[in-house]
Amino acid sequence: MNFKFTEALKQLPENDRQRLKWVLLVLGAVLLWTFNVAPALKTLHDLPPQLLQGEAQTQSLQTLQAQAQALQKAPRIRQADALALLQKNAADVLGAGARLNAEGARVTLTLSGVSADNLAQFLALARSQSHALPVEAHLQKLAGSGPHAQAKNQVLWRGALILNLPST
Repeated sequence: MNFKFTEALKQLPENDRQRLKWVLLVLGAVLLWTFNVAPALKTLHDLPPQLLQGEAQTQSLQTLQAQAQALQKAPRIRQADALALLQKNAADVLGAGARLNAEGARVTLTLSGVSADNLAQFLALARSQSHALPVEAHLQKLAGSGPHAQAKNQVLWRGALILNLPST
């Protein structure tokens, strides 16, 4: 019983043939929408946020690249000069809340009640001026201690930060 589809279609009454054509047309349209049009529309809809995210990442990478190039072009600094700059920056930015202890190329910065903003400023100066790199951090957040911290809603940190000085 090998019937060809066209022969079977010809044997159906005209009303059934029309219904079958419409069913096949609707099924084809659904398949076309599901597998071709809908995914393309979703991609088109998702594209602007992805482009914005890509642009933001590109800008971030360009900023990092500029920083890296600036550090590469910066003149080499001796360890003694780097240590002197670190001590000056620690005194200026962190004040009495910090103590430096140097052992060769390794410097331990002990913190007691230093704000996150001041610590971030010190680390930026340490990296850009002294070419010192943080290698370890053991920090604890203090629970809003001191009247100065509570007045500004400032979080204070204590602990130790270990930095490596540049090798000469």
